[in-house]
Amino acid sequence: MLNCKGGKLPLLFSYLLWYNTFVFFNNIKRKGDFMRINPKLYNVADEVTPYETQEFDGKKVELYMMDSFEGIKEEFVIKKGQFAVWSSADGTNYRVFLENGYYDAVKDLYSQRVNQIWVDFYDKTDSISNKFSRFFVYPLMGVAIVACILSIVLQKQIGAIGSWIIIGVLAAMFIAMIFVNMKIKKVIVKENAKSRQLIVDHLGENRFDELIELQKSYMDQYFQNLYPEDAENKEAEEENSAEVANEEIKEVEAPAEEKTEALDNNDTTTDAEENASTEEANEETKGE
Repeated sequence: MLNCKGGKLPLLFSYLLWYNTFVFFNNIKRKGDFMRINPKLYNVADEVTPYETQEFDGKKVELYMMDSFEGIKEEFVIKKGQFAVWSSADGTNYRVFLENGYYDAVKDLYSQRVNQIWVDFYDKTDSISNKFSRFFVYPLMGVAIVACILSIVLQKQIGAIGSWIIIGVLAAMFIAMIFVNMKIKKVIVKENAKSRQLIVDHLGENRFDELIELQKSYMDQYFQNLYPEDAENKEAEEENSAEVANEEIKEVEAPAEEKTEALDNNDTTTDAEENASTEEANEETKGE
């Protein structure tokens, strides 16, 4: 392909055009799909009996202990620090994989009512995403694709301007997509805060704070037991930092002490000089 001077579409923007076309039709094809969360992980538990099953509003949440599966704890807890992992393949049935000791410590955070709140949050998130896609993302992609195709078809009539039109359209779409994603995240953050408050209201603020503290303590202790050498090194670093800080304080105090001693020595010298002058004056008086 030639450059813009030749009036033809640059190679980079050709790739962008075909990629956006693929995404557009792929999304149209999947219209009506439900939110999927770790679908491959969800399928791992097909033949395993859940630790607990919770049903509400036509939804089902199954709780599984990670120790029942090979490699899940290593993948999510040790590598990613995730002690609870949600999964769903259809947006209706959910499976939550929990580290055994963690679940025992904060069991109330995974009660049926709390899980119902989170499922409602996932449904709202899915609805928000679909709404923005339907009214913003799909139309933007459609306009961009049509504009690019027209520019290519009519490039003989419009010449090099066609390439600049395509560049402008793709740039505008890119900026618009960034704006839409920021807007979606902002709305989802608000919904997350609402869901969290519902959980606080259900458990009580004191109990919720207690569970969050237990959650943090358990995670910290888990990794300290898992990597005792790192914990010892951390303690040693903290002790060294404290010693360095004390040394710096001593160094700051030392000049002040030296200055005080110097002032005392100066006062002593001055007093001695005054006494000597007084004695000389007395001797002169006697001589007279």
